[in-house]
Amino acid sequence: MHLTFRMIKQRDEQLSGLPLVRKVKREWAPLFSCLVQLKKGEPKDAFLFGFKSRAELSSSLIKQLDEILPGGGVTAYDLRHTMAQRLVDSGASQEELAAALGHSALRTGLVYFGASANQAELVNKALGASPVYQTIAKIARDKFIDPLQLAQLTGAQQVAGVPHGIPVAGIGGCTTGQPSCPSNPVTSCYGCPKFMPVHDPQVHQQVLDDFRSVVVQFRDVGYGDMASPAYLQLQRTIAEVQAVIQELETHDA
Repeated sequence: MHLTFRMIKQRDEQLSGLPLVRKVKREWAPLFSCLVQLKKGEPKDAFLFGFKSRAELSSSLIKQLDEILPGGGVTAYDLRHTMAQRLVDSGASQEELAAALGHSALRTGLVYFGASANQAELVNKALGASPVYQTIAKIARDKFIDPLQLAQLTGAQQVAGVPHGIPVAGIGGCTTGQPSCPSNPVTSCYGCPKFMPVHDPQVHQQVLDDFRSVVVQFRDVGYGDMASPAYLQLQRTIAEVQAVIQELETHDA
């Protein structure tokens, strides 16, 4: 069984009056079936159970709630808020909550997420339970990454390449991931704010030595290549590698 309600009290007049459809639990279907029978022969806008006004219906509802929930002060709005909070506690998204409450803006229901201990636990699990997230969070604080943390990153986040025919790997990670980077791997990584160098000066020293050997090749081929974009990029990369090595040595000292 499905029920249809009208959206009311909307800030956007175009949304006011749009239908809200609710699926009724199978166990509750006989109750609503009886309500449908009671409504037959009554005006379309007539209140349920013969009430003449909203105030009369509200007053009766409060009395019934006082009998069911001792303590007093419970209203229909409290039932609505309880429904919303339980939806959020069970993991509902902002879109699902807005659809359930008939909100035209997602931010209207954010208060339920802020008050939900279950939501906070879900978020903490999503963030803290992931080794990859923990590793990246630590790298963001420390800038450098140790070999064990590098191994915990996904393959796409581990920097590797074959610049100028030299295989290079294990030099660090990338917060974005190489598949999402339009630049050349390795040569463009040093000096990039998204690059997380591995905390091992010897690794970067080997890269420096390999790149310097390429410079010698440029020199042996001819000075005409010394002004090529590839050589200029290599020259910049060598300077950035030296800066990483110097910073590591200073840090260790």
